[in-house]
Amino acid sequence: YEICACLVGSGDVYKRQIINPSLSKREVNYIMDAEQILVQKFFTIKKMGWIPTKRHGDQCLGNAFEDLVGKKEDNKAEADFMGIELKSHRIITSSLMSLFSKSPSSPKGVNTYLRETYGVIEPESGKKVLNTTVSGHHFNSHRGGHNFKIDVDRENEKLWLIVKDSSTGEIFESKNVGNNVYWDFQVVQNALIKKLNKIAILYGEEKDENGTHYVRYEKMLILEGLTLEKMLKAIEDGELMIDIRIGVYASGKNIGKTHDHGTGFRIHLDKLLTYGTTKLYE
Repeated sequence: YEICACLVGSGDVYKRQIINPSLSKREVNYIMDAEQILVQKFFTIKKMGWIPTKRHGDQCLGNAFEDLVGKKEDNKAEADFMGIELKSHRIITSSLMSLFSKSPSSPKGVNTYLRETYGVIEPESGKKVLNTTVSGHHFNSHRGGHNFKIDVDRENEKLWLIVKDSSTGEIFESKNVGNNVYWDFQVVQNALIKKLNKIAILYGEEKDENGTHYVRYEKMLILEGLTLEKMLKAIEDGELMIDIRIGVYASGKNIGKTHDHGTGFRIHLDKLLTYGTTKLYE
């Protein structure tokens, strides 16, 4: 096989530059060693061809790979494999990729406030839910009669949620109106440090045969070099979007209460790749 870029530079300073200048020499060496280990595991798994798995669904490729490298499933905010975040991508799909999930930083009880104020009634539960994908480039449309947009405020280091009336254009939510719903820039910065310092994107396929589900991995792309400013630019360009998914619990002790299904920062893979540097292994 051919490695399309060198794993290490000629010195420690170079390595820190391509990873994260704030990392210590020990942390840099750990991440570089982790990449070499992951590359070795990837080629071993690739040579296995079609691999039977009990995993199914949208996350099948990623979950199956985590099983194969010995990664236990969890909901931690840190990267998946020794400081490297694992993402999967079906070769035939063009769906959005979730980078991280985070509810707005303010105000207190923001999910319930947004759901009850701007949501629409769900026939099954009789409760309001709010599902909308919000861009920083333009206002969207929503069946509840509101338009949503993200405003990048560098001066105050906040991402403001702007909401207006679809018919009249009246602003209901913004920096100075409503309950001042926002995400701190630090939310994005923390994700870059903890999860997105280095991302391994696994390309693969799935099939069903004789009642068994199979996965196969074709190539792996290592992405790094994402910064806060690049992510803010991606939001302004309408490429990094925020998926608001707020519903209610349908059963159990929390039945009828607000349930955040994962307010996610999502982007198309081809767009994400333009904001960093990549190395291909195939």
